[in-house]
Amino acid sequence: MSNKNHQHNNVKLSLIRVTKDNRMMIIKILKQPTLTSLVCLLFVIFSTQSIAAQLYRYTNEQGNLVMGHVIPPNFVAKGYDILNVQGRIIETIPPALNEKQIAQRDAQLKQKEQAKIALAVQDEIDDKLKQLYSHPDDAVRILQRRIQDIDSVIRVKTGRIDNAKKQIREQEELAATRQRKGLPVPKPTLEKIDILQKDIINAQADILELKQEFKVVLSKSDI
Repeated sequence: MSNKNHQHNNVKLSLIRVTKDNRMMIIKILKQPTLTSLVCLLFVIFSTQSIAAQLYRYTNEQGNLVMGHVIPPNFVAKGYDILNVQGRIIETIPPALNEKQIAQRDAQLKQKEQAKIALAVQDEIDDKLKQLYSHPDDAVRILQRRIQDIDSVIRVKTGRIDNAKKQIREQEELAATRQRKGLPVPKPTLEKIDILQKDIINAQADILELKQEFKVVLSKSDI
């Protein structure tokens, strides 16, 4: 009789630690005294005890660390630690991000994604180059040809600049002659000089870019 009372007291102690939902489950199990039911009962009791033994550690409004079986909702967003019964950290929940931090995180993710895409594009270009140039000498010959093309274009543009300067001098001489005679300089003459000067500026900019490309190609060809 005392043994039965002892078992009954143990069941009561277990029921105290479980939730209301689990209490209903245990009551149903006790009404079906089979081996399977007893196993289920033990599983529910020990699971509930494990959850009840779990602790939360968070920082309160005064900046002090507080531990308890529950954490107030207003402290959840500030981050907290989950500890086991021995007081060891099981998991750390970081604080929720604010709008600025979310924007920074999204920007970093976007930057990483763009870098990943750029790397994939470069890999694809490299693969195509490997297929195009079966031998290293093929690539060298292509680069040498490009150097020759750049040099030719620079020579052509330099010639155009010289020609434009010559035309400007001619137009300026005609304008000066008319001015010495007391005649106005025709508007088309002034417009032509302006166009030629702009052509010179554009050609000089093109030559500068070509020379920069020339240096890059020259370094790749190891000539």
